[in-house]
Amino acid sequence: MPHEYQNHYWRVGEYLPRWFWRYTVSQYWAYGLPEPPPGCAWIWLDGDVALVDMSDGYIIDMVSNIW
Repeated sequence: MPHEYQNHYWRVGEYLPRWFWRYTVSQYWAYGLPEPPPGCAWIWLDGDVALVDMSDGYIIDMVSNIW
């Protein structure tokens, strides 16, 4: 993870940098997550998961402590 984001707590309304987009939750149903809307994806952020608009990185929703 880039150093500048190591202690960052992500919130709804922020823009997730493209660097994080590689951590897509491919089996979202196994974690009780709904199917992401078209153009969106669930992204791992440590123990949290963010629903992200993949056109610009906008965080639409967050689920904390998903582990």
